[in-house]
Amino acid sequence: MRFTKATGPKPSHKHFMEASQFARPDSGDYVTIAMAFRPCGVTQAEVITLLGHPHRNKIKKLLAERRVKQYVIPEGSKSTRIRLVPR
Repeated sequence: MRFTKATGPKPSHKHFMEASQFARPDSGDYVTIAMAFRPCGVTQAEVITLLGHPHRNKIKKLLAERRVKQYVIPEGSKSTRIRLVPR
C-alpha cells in the first residue's frame, strides 16, 4: 500500500490506533477509517485509488450505530470529502 498525491497524506500512528477500535488492523476497512480520521478527511476516489474498492459499508455501519460523527468538508470539487471523529 503506497500513499501518493492521489491518495492524500498517510494517516498518522494516532489515526491508525483510533481506527483499530472499529476494524481489524489487517483489513481495508481499517485503512479507510484511519484515512477518514485525518484532518483532511477522505474521498471515495482516494480509497478506491489506494485499495481498489470503496469500503463504504463499515463507515455506514459506524455512522448508523452512532459510534462516530461525520463532517463534510467543503472542497468545491465533484467529490464529497468526509472526516470521522470518534464519539
